Amino acid sequence: MQPRPRRHSLRRTLTIVTVAWLFGSVYYSATSGAPITLFAQSLGASPFQFGLLSAMPFIAALLSLPGSLIIDKTGQRKRIFLITHLLHRMLWFPIALVPLWIVSSADSHPQAARFAALLAFLLLVFLNYCGQSLGGPAWFGWMADIVPERIRGHYFSRRRSIGIFTAIPAAIITGLVLDRLTGGAGSTTSVVEPLRILRWCGYIFMVAAVFGVIDIALYLKIPGKPTVPHTQPLLAIFARPLRDKPFLWFSGFTATMTFAISFMGQFATLYLIDKLRITNTQVQLILLVAPSIAQLLVLSAWGKAVDRMGRKPVLIIASLGFVPIGFGWCFMNTGAIWLGYVLGALGAALYAGVEVAHFNMIMEFAQTDENEGTGSTTYFAVNNVVCNVAGALGGLSSGLIAQTIGEGWRWDTGIPGLAPIGYFEVLFALSALMRLAAIVVFLPRIHEPEARPAVEALRFMTVNIYNNLFNAISLPLRAIRVRR
Repeated sequence: MQPRPRRHSLRRTLTIVTVAWLFGSVYYSATSGAPITLFAQSLGASPFQFGLLSAMPFIAALLSLPGSLIIDKTGQRKRIFLITHLLHRMLWFPIALVPLWIVSSADSHPQAARFAALLAFLLLVFLNYCGQSLGGPAWFGWMADIVPERIRGHYFSRRRSIGIFTAIPAAIITGLVLDRLTGGAGSTTSVVEPLRILRWCGYIFMVAAVFGVIDIALYLKIPGKPTVPHTQPLLAIFARPLRDKPFLWFSGFTATMTFAISFMGQFATLYLIDKLRITNTQVQLILLVAPSIAQLLVLSAWGKAVDRMGRKPVLIIASLGFVPIGFGWCFMNTGAIWLGYVLGALGAALYAGVEVAHFNMIMEFAQTDENEGTGSTTYFAVNNVVCNVAGALGGLSSGLIAQTIGEGWRWDTGIPGLAPIGYFEVLFALSALMRLAAIVVFLPRIHEPEARPAVEALRFMTVNIYNNLFNAISLPLRAIRVRR
């Protein structure tokens, strides 16, 4: 009779974490994609500043290192997570209001006011990312101790899938609101009054912040699991991960992949808005809705594949498929908007596999090891630092490349089906090449003795995705039959 309360407590905790993510998905959908790009564009951001905006989350994520040290010295993971993440979510109120106040209150020198508002916006967004990064290791270590290893892959994949049901409506509503404001396709910030765009994007940010605060507040109901504080020097705490060769090879793979992906960042959104001139609803559908639907179909399959086949075969399958996606974005410049939906869905479906395998690999490294004197946040923090240095360098590099090439540069490659390319297409092609480099250089050096062959994992994935598609199609038909 003794295990029952523990099972009940675990089930309740996992339910709360899942319900919280329903609100968190709305928050992320409403603050991603078109709104933040339009906001920066209305303030007159340059290509380099868009690159800086892409690099900011990675630069801020370096704070996960001191965050991990604070957790290891205090053991108060729950308290640190709640404080940092509540401040992180609430910062969207000043992000929405301060730049608007600076621009609207400037009677003279409007250009200087816009520049000051842009600097305030970039600073506040950076502080927002800092709050998230400081508390990230706390959540990671906390969840690693709460969620049993045998169900982690399946549980976190299912949690993400459930969150998609609120993320999709939030993304669509955000796009429709912005389209009603800007007047649809082809409209830019030069046509619509920038002050009006700032105001409505600000409304979206503040509504999203409310959902984000509810997400974090629900964690108050989850019991904390303090760790034993460590007082070792910095080098002693991180000595074990830095001596762990399999971990370092794995971090090299994820760092290179992160560097490659950061070349897209804000430039994918800007490409759709500024060059292809599609509606904001289409932007949200391509960047958020189509990827969410694709993830809904494949996340559980990726989770099961990681649990049964191993992490390395999932990395091989997902990352190999992810390479052509970068090249595909170059061919949208002919006006093939439909290709954006395909690339958005396929890219998200494949990268979800990389993320699920990465998450479970770090969970494996992050197991608390009291004999070695390292906490469960140490591996996460080291991996985070390595990857986010790469992401920051990638974002800054993409901004410098875009600024150097310039908006007026064009080159006719002579490739059939490819219109003359600009700096957007150069960034996309470089991203694809670096993804390939991550696979060729690092994946062969990642070893997992108990993993199944990649071909067997691919067959397993195919069967699971087919079953998910069949169930998704047959469910409405079953409902109609029951109703009859």
